[in-house]
Amino acid sequence: MSAPLTNIQKRILSQLARRAFNRELAMARGRGEKLADLNEVAFRHQHVAQACGKLGLRCCSQDDYGAVKAHFLDLLGEHTAAFTAVHHGEGNARRVAEYKLIEACKITGLGLPYAARICANQFKCELDDATEKQLWCLTFTIKNRGRKVTFAKEVAA
Repeated sequence: MSAPLTNIQKRILSQLARRAFNRELAMARGRGEKLADLNEVAFRHQHVAQACGKLGLRCCSQDDYGAVKAHFLDLLGEHTAAFTAVHHGEGNARRVAEYKLIEACKITGLGLPYAARICANQFKCELDDATEKQLWCLTFTIKNRGRKVTFAKEVAA
């Protein structure tokens, strides 16, 4: 389970939903229709459910942010930005794994070149080509080897 949306992310999505709602109202007025049943909050909840299957923004997590943002951008007619949001959202899990690997390298002092060598030996690929699962495996390998180095230093002292 990933983390819930931040307040800034909720604000961004709410603003996009408001813009999409206003656009929908304007288009309905242009067609001569009335949308008396629909209010802004119900509109947002309906479209969040369409985008990710959740009941509202409070129920959404980081994994849902890209899909919901892309959905509202698509409603606004900003298709290129919607594609970018989907593409960015799909790569979120890999970016988290990369961040955790870099963090583990900093904490243990072993460095990214060391992780790249392990990746080449274990997975027969470059660090940039490693999958999300491989990056997580590398992260735990780096943490474990860092513990061994620290333990060896403590024993020697």
